[in-house]
Amino acid sequence: MLKNFAIDPRPSRRRFLQGGAAAAAGLTIGFHWSAGGPKFASAATSADGAFAPNAFVRIAADNSVTVLSKHLEMGQGVYTGLATIVAEELDADWSQIRVAGAPADASLYNNLQFGPVQGTGGSSSIANSYDQLRKAGATARAMLINAAAKEWGVDRAGITVEKGVVSHAASGRSATFGKLAPKAAGLPVPPDVPLKDPSRFTLIGTSVPRVDTTAKTTGRAQFALDMKLPGMLTAVIARPPVFGATVKSVDASAAQSVPGVVKVVQVPSGVAVVAKNFWAASKAREALAIQWDESGAETRGTAELLAEYKALAEKPGAPARRDGDAAKVLAGAAKTITAAFQFPYLAHAPMEPLDCVVRLEDARCQVWAGDQFQTIDQGNAAAAAGMKPEQVEIHTLVAGGSFGRRANAASDYIVEAVHIAKALDRGTPVKLVWTREDDIRGGRGRPMYYHTLTAGLDA
Repeated sequence: MLKNFAIDPRPSRRRFLQGGAAAAAGLTIGFHWSAGGPKFASAATSADGAFAPNAFVRIAADNSVTVLSKHLEMGQGVYTGLATIVAEELDADWSQIRVAGAPADASLYNNLQFGPVQGTGGSSSIANSYDQLRKAGATARAMLINAAAKEWGVDRAGITVEKGVVSHAASGRSATFGKLAPKAAGLPVPPDVPLKDPSRFTLIGTSVPRVDTTAKTTGRAQFALDMKLPGMLTAVIARPPVFGATVKSVDASAAQSVPGVVKVVQVPSGVAVVAKNFWAASKAREALAIQWDESGAETRGTAELLAEYKALAEKPGAPARRDGDAAKVLAGAAKTITAAFQFPYLAHAPMEPLDCVVRLEDARCQVWAGDQFQTIDQGNAAAAAGMKPEQVEIHTLVAGGSFGRRANAASDYIVEAVHIAKALDRGTPVKLVWTREDDIRGGRGRPMYYHTLTAGLDA
């Protein structure tokens, strides 16, 4: 049980979440997580702005309930799981539930298991949002009840909530969440709302329809590859055949003659072709004549790397943990067993290869992507654009798989798109597309490993 909750009266127009269900007014319940526990605040949602917490439930006048997810939906069902937690404590009807991705802001949406970093991974989404979202849902429910009690002039003890309807049996009064939300927004936030006893759960632990199934099966779900903005161009990059190689020279004359090609530009990772459509960009890339400088490239193959790993395994490593005297115990063991375990480099090969859209303006950089590590990507994009991280807005879309590929320290595909956007007229959106061939040839594989283990047994 979480205790010691307090009101956090810090509204910020900059942190207002736009999108989701349109409404003239509604109720936002959110919280800012700090060392002293989550601090709650409420505000009326409107076209002018509202308080945007790091994880919250927004109840709009159209009776929709929007759960803001700080975690990426990449096919694992996290949107549905997080929404279920809120809907359970709120006693909402499942048909009311919507989910929207949170913007990049680690001060509000940090992953509690990662530290001051917003990101998704390690099966951490439900674990670190469970208590947060239960409390948010329960607090929203309590405020709706208080609004109804005040509006109807009745004792709140006689009010019930079931499937998105607030009712008072004695007086025969009832109202939807949407009707009560504007009134609830102006009430004080209860500081310590009790949570449901798990024995009363009706949603958690059951199989509810996934919130993204209809959108994905009808094609309404928006992945980065689906993004279309006015004047948007498409880019692909010719990358070196080996890691660490650089461009020595490039003859782009044939590529530039392909109809639809707008520009050929060298970027840190290779040579980008920008065109009016993917086909033109792809055909022009094939026409590039590039000489690569491989003097500083990685030339070792699997066999050489494995031999090096085996040699390193024979030497002492840095201890991560010490329990007892292993050397002494092994020396006195009745029997010892030594085994080696090796794993090759493996391609992540997510169903949706890497892609993103970037629009670079004088004082703002916008990124649309199935973004797994928003904080890292925000910082790297800002460095590439010559901006501050807060000038980079990341719009997190759903992603078609990742397995960690979209979460890399260099933010490779995001940074590539920013470099391309820098070479275009300010305000021109560009979509960078990695083909499946790009992904397999130039992706960052899951690392190769070589482990040795010695175990001692008694008699």
